[in-house]
Amino acid sequence: MTAGRLRVALVGCGQIADAHLGEIRKLPVAEVVAVCDRERDLASQAAARFQVAKVFDNLDEMLASTRPDVVHITTPPHTHKPVAIQVLRAGAHAYVEKPFAIDLAETDEVLAVAESSGRLVCIGHDQLFDPAWEECRDLFRRGLLGRIVHIDAVLGYDFTGPFGSLVSTDRGHWVHRLPGGIFHNTISHAVYKIAEFLPDENPQIQGFWVPSAESGGVATELRILLRGAETTASLVSSCAARPVQRVTRVYGTLQSVEVDLDGRLVRSYPAPKLRGALSRIEIPYRHLREARRHFWRAVRRFLKNEIHYFTGMRNLFEQFYRAIIEQGPPPIPYREIRRVTAIMDGIFVACREAPRDEPVALVPGDDAGQPHQFCSASG
Repeated sequence: MTAGRLRVALVGCGQIADAHLGEIRKLPVAEVVAVCDRERDLASQAAARFQVAKVFDNLDEMLASTRPDVVHITTPPHTHKPVAIQVLRAGAHAYVEKPFAIDLAETDEVLAVAESSGRLVCIGHDQLFDPAWEECRDLFRRGLLGRIVHIDAVLGYDFTGPFGSLVSTDRGHWVHRLPGGIFHNTISHAVYKIAEFLPDENPQIQGFWVPSAESGGVATELRILLRGAETTASLVSSCAARPVQRVTRVYGTLQSVEVDLDGRLVRSYPAPKLRGALSRIEIPYRHLREARRHFWRAVRRFLKNEIHYFTGMRNLFEQFYRAIIEQGPPPIPYREIRRVTAIMDGIFVACREAPRDEPVALVPGDDAGQPHQFCSASG
């Protein structure tokens, strides 16, 4: 750390790296000193876009030459474990993009190295730090939602975009080697929001996945049910549904809320106070007042340049850096990293290994177009 600023480096200069580099440079406590990618051209382009001084195509050389305080790991998921361990053993703290690792066994290896090296790791569960989700959390902590009985998460994905098109046409793409296929790289955002209100260590899991007509046989539709001791949850991941959504509904015993991260909206659904036909007037009136309040708040934020897609990411970076500087605990407890990973493991076990009559392919060309499977497992 120099002049009160953390020296930050990044390895893996794909699409999400731009978001990291853009948000890091907004924080006065951090300075990006290097980027690294095995494809040097990618690293050079990222460095040019974000005015980073040093470019590397070898992680060992970057770590030895720049001695960063923090390394952001934005490489593909199957590389997270070895890269994180290398970074931690080199004496740097590690921020790891979601998913943290391939499975719980790999997760435990990384966390053990972090503990033994005296360095912190942070997982990219940035939507937990989005202002809209923080508003939902605040409502719960104030007791306004009551006891949570169900969470319903909808996660859309545009499979026709550049990344999805590449995955559907390239059988050798690394996504196909992940235990959960495309879902392994996408559903963390939904799972960790569910996990915040579903405290069980081993919820029961049921679900299925099925390919869409446009995916070339790749499973792109996922439906999951989770059951804990007192709370249930559902997860819908869809590449076909339009518009693409990131919506989570939290159902409490006092009232329910809907969190729309794209609109950065928190819609409340309290029980109506009026009875009969009058409730049909009260409910839309409440929604009208709430919509007016959301509209003017969005206008004020826009005029102040406060509406940014990756606000949650920047908030998480800031809390992680503060934990490093103040030698405090990481913003996301390690037990939560483990629990979310274990739930994802359970989801993929349920959808891959339960008995079924007709298999569904994760890779193009393998039993493409078969009916969906229904399966269950414990997480």
